[in-house]
Amino acid sequence: MNSLKTVFSEQFNNVYMIGRLSAYELKKLYANSFLGGIWIFLNPIIQIAVYGLTFGLGIRGGESVHGIPYFTWMVCGLIPWFFISGSIMQGSNAIYARINTVARMNFPLSITPTYVIVAQLYTHAVLMILCLAIVSLSVGISNIHLLELLYFILSSFCFLVALSFITSTLSTMMRDIHLLIQQTTRLLLYLTPVLWEPSANAPEFLLNLMKLNPFYYVVEGYRSALIYDDTSVFLSPLTLYFWGLVLVMLVLGTTLHVKFRRNFVDYL
Repeated sequence: MNSLKTVFSEQFNNVYMIGRLSAYELKKLYANSFLGGIWIFLNPIIQIAVYGLTFGLGIRGGESVHGIPYFTWMVCGLIPWFFISGSIMQGSNAIYARINTVARMNFPLSITPTYVIVAQLYTHAVLMILCLAIVSLSVGISNIHLLELLYFILSSFCFLVALSFITSTLSTMMRDIHLLIQQTTRLLLYLTPVLWEPSANAPEFLLNLMKLNPFYYVVEGYRSALIYDDTSVFLSPLTLYFWGLVLVMLVLGTTLHVKFRRNFVDYL
């Protein structure tokens, strides 16, 4: 718990620095491209179009999901998934890719995973505007629950920061971990109901097992806030499970980070 207190103190004492570095991180990402920040929209739009054609028209034949057009339903899951997958990948490499730079600067190393995730959050906020526009044009705004949506954005952010403390530490010490995370993240897209709907005809134990995936909670939560005007996900026992998992990951991640951060340079 001392490690958790130390890291939390470092975060709060460097909020301004986190904001500055996250903005620089986002700017650096598109600095060498001709289209610049347009790629914030262009890259996900291309992926959405490919998944929409493949799963929406190809596999499902244009069939809706509970009266919601499949494309709209898919977008409400894909956009949070872009935030999740991007944060997992960038977060796991946050320290290793920047250790030579940040080691010479006068701020705690613990804010590195945080500002990397915050940079991903900026992109997510922009894409959420696109998502809200698609939902509004497709099914109207009556089902959009903004407070619930903000809650699930915060939930996903907290989970991803906690996860990044674990993965960034382990990936710095053993690069095979980062490669494993890359493959696992690709697999998780298909294990999480982003592109497909959990079948009510599936065995109950299989559905319950699926719900242990924390990203199930996040993705279904986004959908409940955007197109269903439903608080059943938020009010379910999954909320306690999710935040319990976040707390365990924070304790584990901060403990690992504080224990090994003095030796990070030795692993390069």
